[in-house]
Amino acid sequence: MSTAAKLVLAFALFVAGLATGIKYHAGLIAQRDMAAASARRADTIRQHQYSDGAGGEHAAVVAQLSNQLGNAREKIATLSGRECLDPGTVGVLNAIGGEPVRAAASEPAGTPTAASAGGGLRFSTDRDTARAIAVCRARYAEAVSQLDQILDIEAARHGGPE
Repeated sequence: MSTAAKLVLAFALFVAGLATGIKYHAGLIAQRDMAAASARRADTIRQHQYSDGAGGEHAAVVAQLSNQLGNAREKIATLSGRECLDPGTVGVLNAIGGEPVRAAASEPAGTPTAASAGGGLRFSTDRDTARAIAVCRARYAEAVSQLDQILDIEAARHGGPE
């Protein structure tokens, strides 16, 4: 066989080997990309499932708080209605936060009972005080539950401890 034929044959084998190597390398890249995409899909599904569970847990907490608030309102209705906070104390408490507290969607809107009678501040009764404390504690517990669920979702999303 002539030298030129040997060179052509060697070049053909080199090109075939090069093409096979490129094909093999492209296959490895494709496999790596497919594995990464599969891992992302699995992570997304896991996050959605965790978020759905956390949302359900928060809804259960809100329902429980609603029941507790209803029970508290029944007990508050049986209180005597005696005056327990003077107008100065009522004014100080109402001034906290700088702006009037808006009623929640489930609460009736209107003037607070401690400010409604007689056009000015009056004594707050034990019912007024108990009602305000019960609503405040229920809303606080609801906010804490929601924040805990958000933090748990973020921790799970970023691979941190739950």
